[in-house]
Amino acid sequence: MELFFDSGATKCDAILLDGDGRYVRHCTDIGINATYMRDDEMAQVLERLREQTGTDGIDRITFSGAGCGNPDNAVRVESLLKKQYPSARTEVISDLLGACRLLSSGETALVAILGTGASACLYDGSRIVAQAPSLGYLLGDEGSGTYLGKALIQKYLRNEVPPPLESKIEQAYGIDKRETLRRIYREPAPNRFLASFARFLGDNRQDAFVNALLKEAFTDFLHSQIFPIRPYNIYMLNLMGSVGFHFREIIGEVAGEFDITIGKATASPLQSLRTK
Repeated sequence: MELFFDSGATKCDAILLDGDGRYVRHCTDIGINATYMRDDEMAQVLERLREQTGTDGIDRITFSGAGCGNPDNAVRVESLLKKQYPSARTEVISDLLGACRLLSSGETALVAILGTGASACLYDGSRIVAQAPSLGYLLGDEGSGTYLGKALIQKYLRNEVPPPLESKIEQAYGIDKRETLRRIYREPAPNRFLASFARFLGDNRQDAFVNALLKEAFTDFLHSQIFPIRPYNIYMLNLMGSVGFHFREIIGEVAGEFDITIGKATASPLQSLRTK
């Protein structure tokens, strides 16, 4: 049996697959991002997951995770996995390569992950052949949940959000401007806090202000992540991640302005594997 880990900044799913790659069951814990987490923090998550999955019958492990495109991070995660599953063959790959393998049917395509973070590439059916740097939530991640939340909160703090919508934000999240700043600068994981506003934007996407904000954010995503890949408009754009899936229609609308067609869209590898 294979144990497939899908880990982003928000959550980590450990998905047990049978010998034919079919879904058996899964368990979930907080996300592992090797770029931002210490080894002991990652080890605690992996230990909790191993307690739920056990080790019997697991002979292969694939860990597809945020931050694992960095070879040093991949080595760290692989070492931690071997301590938890010493008898299994282990492969650690980037979350983007994991998405490519799940969404590809062997054809060349653009693949993007839009979740808490964001990344995109051109995949030729076996490997990533072109990729623009995503730069993380402080400098980039355009189109991600964090980026959407940051765009909304910037306008909220600058008093640029229409008053009725401002009241809805404060009521939905129990915040005011002072508390918002405290959560961003004094609490851990500000990216997750900012990404939590993506749901609010989704619930209010028919609002003209929100619709314009979303279109601007996804245009930024195309400019930073897709346009550097040349030629970009002869391939389908496949989407993975909660933001990519739930906003696929408006992403398709924006992408269509640049002759880019949306192909497959799935919220997560878990969703893809459960319906395979």
